Amino acid sequence: MKVIKTEQDYEPIRIGIEKILNKEKSLPEYIYRQAYKFFLFITFDELFMPLFFNHLKRYLQATGENKFWLASIDPDPKHYFAAHFNFYGVVEFCSSDTEEEYLAALNDYPVDNPADALAHNTNSLVLFSAGYEWAIYGDRNSDIAICAFTDKTQMELFQFIYGYDLLDGVKAAAEYAYGDSGNSKLRATLYSSYSFD
Repeated sequence: MKVIKTEQDYEPIRIGIEKILNKEKSLPEYIYRQAYKFFLFITFDELFMPLFFNHLKRYLQATGENKFWLASIDPDPKHYFAAHFNFYGVVEFCSSDTEEEYLAALNDYPVDNPADALAHNTNSLVLFSAGYEWAIYGDRNSDIAICAFTDKTQMELFQFIYGYDLLDGVKAAAEYAYGDSGNSKLRATLYSSYSFD
């Protein structure tokens, strides 16, 4: 585990995020770049649980990857976290990290301001690996996270590993995020943005 504290370490991560997300958009709009075409859904809060980390570690091992980044999108890593807390709101994790280290990184930084920890003060964030074949965008306001993949086989592997802990498709995610009554326009937008054939 490595907490990102320097501009030199942050800059390639910032460039990576630009390859993944269109930060001009927000949910329920399509926020990913066009390479991502296959989607699965979990709850936002799940991103901060041991269950999620253990599933993700198994996925990394199955794909031969050994690290990933978790980065704040909102608040801004540079203008909020770095400016006030001397870290960029980004943590690099390795497949050898434990769930205790994962939870500590999300709850204990910045050390002197636990209320600003990533688990408590991120409205949106993204997780991704160096290969950019997958990314997970989490949005606190809608309380969902969208797992995106460039390849259907990668999505199916993630789905197999994650099992029944996933939300049951885009319709269930839209209803979970925006309620099954009211907000029909938001539900319809999420559904149309993340449905695939």
